[in-house]
Amino acid sequence: MGDREKAPAGVSGAPEREPNKVRITTPYMTKYERARILGTRALQISMNAPVLVPLDGESDPLQIAIKELSQRKIPLIIRRYLPDGSFEDWSVSELISE
Repeated sequence: MGDREKAPAGVSGAPEREPNKVRITTPYMTKYERARILGTRALQISMNAPVLVPLDGESDPLQIAIKELSQRKIPLIIRRYLPDGSFEDWSVSELISE
């Protein structure tokens, strides 16, 4: 039996975000987060990950990633660490990137 089979239902090793928890950090995506998200997603697209927006002649993975970001379709989560050691997880679609 593996460790996952022994754990009670709904319990895992990773902490879960409470849906109604008030967030502390800003809802704006920083330029560093934007660069990391676009680079990561462009790499995924270049490695044949499914593209989540219709392609209108784009073939450059970075341009496709920018289009996905503008349409809020990037399926990644940003984890922001706080000074007390806790963290907040934000979906890319939740953040304001303009």
